[in-house]
Amino acid sequence: MVIRFWRMTVLMLLLITTACSSYVTEMTPISPGTEVVEQAHPDTETKNELIVWTFYDTTESDRQFMILHPQIKVKTVRLKYEEIANAFIKAYGTRESPDVVFLDSSMTGQLNGLDILSNLRGQGNQVNQIAKKIPVNMLPQYSDVKLNKLIAMPIALPTAFTYYRADLLEENGFPADPDKLTEYLSTPQNWVDMAIKLKTKGIYLFQHYTDPIDVAAMSSSILNRKLEFAWDSQVFQDAIYVAREIRRNGLALRSTIWDPSGEQALRDGQLAMLYGGPWITDSLKSWAPDQAGSWRVSQLPLHLYGYRDGAMIGIAKDSQHKSEAGKYVQNVVSLTKSVDVSGQDSYLGGQDTLNMARSNAQYNKGIYPTPLDAELKALWDKNIQGIIESDQPIANQLALLKEQMEQVTKEERAIIKEAIQLKD
Repeated sequence: MVIRFWRMTVLMLLLITTACSSYVTEMTPISPGTEVVEQAHPDTETKNELIVWTFYDTTESDRQFMILHPQIKVKTVRLKYEEIANAFIKAYGTRESPDVVFLDSSMTGQLNGLDILSNLRGQGNQVNQIAKKIPVNMLPQYSDVKLNKLIAMPIALPTAFTYYRADLLEENGFPADPDKLTEYLSTPQNWVDMAIKLKTKGIYLFQHYTDPIDVAAMSSSILNRKLEFAWDSQVFQDAIYVAREIRRNGLALRSTIWDPSGEQALRDGQLAMLYGGPWITDSLKSWAPDQAGSWRVSQLPLHLYGYRDGAMIGIAKDSQHKSEAGKYVQNVVSLTKSVDVSGQDSYLGGQDTLNMARSNAQYNKGIYPTPLDAELKALWDKNIQGIIESDQPIANQLALLKEQMEQVTKEERAIIKEAIQLKD
């Protein structure tokens, strides 16, 4: 009871107050044209100095920004990916708070109940024009929990695709054309049958048996807008069926592209399919440059549209340099920019993934991050392996999990519903 009361109290505070405390985390500053130094803390305010926090190297974009705006100095601090959201929450309201922060869209649920990010729709005409380029169905991913404010913008649209070795599929009698492959993989059994046949040639479509469930999760948040558990749909039932078949037939490589063995398997033609965002293109060019022209992209299996988490950018509400921060956001976000992707296109046999991402993004639906996502995802992860390993009906098991998840978060969901004025 004490833990329950504490959780509900914290949630209420998240939804009605802002964070304010000091932070302790590992930070590395990045200054264009200089060597990386180990520790940095902003000590003094400079009228036209922007403090930028990021989890990846922004040296080149910072340099370009300062060429366009030589009167604005950028002081960039690099934090660990897994620490940046909590560090920003803790630093807000102190002298250590940044003006601009790069985050991952998977972190939205940690932040959209907190009033610590500026509404980007109020950052001037240029930023507003960029905001209009975000497909309306994707706006909740970058909005506050009430859907009243745009608290962040994607650096680029993180539309998810199926990446596949067209040559290997064609050699083994499967569709290599993107549209035909999309249609073929629209049914779970075809996905399984392809994996079974290709395995006889030492070729895999999955890194782990949970890959189909990860694909399904790209199309839906764990709670829908009514704050009901959403991962019991037919899509997830189909994905779990495929996962069971992968496990039963040994169809997973059991190594990831982030491991040396998985990367080597990709180079050797043992891994013929990946599922994720446009960042995969550049990764493939780095991992397997000699496979240029062999890879293609198509829609996700099961006729799904979705996205993979990607970088987004926001402006701290307590920033004293919002005008300069707005210019920085305008410079970094690529939604309205014409980007030369000729190198990427040739690697993918001439496909224009930038335009494909923009076109497909309008169909993405069902993404509503909430402060409860992390708790619910942990509970999901704890149960999903048992469901995959079970022979019990999938729909029944998901119904039981739905009941458990909604019961565990009943009070918290009621608090959020009241905060967003959502009626049952």
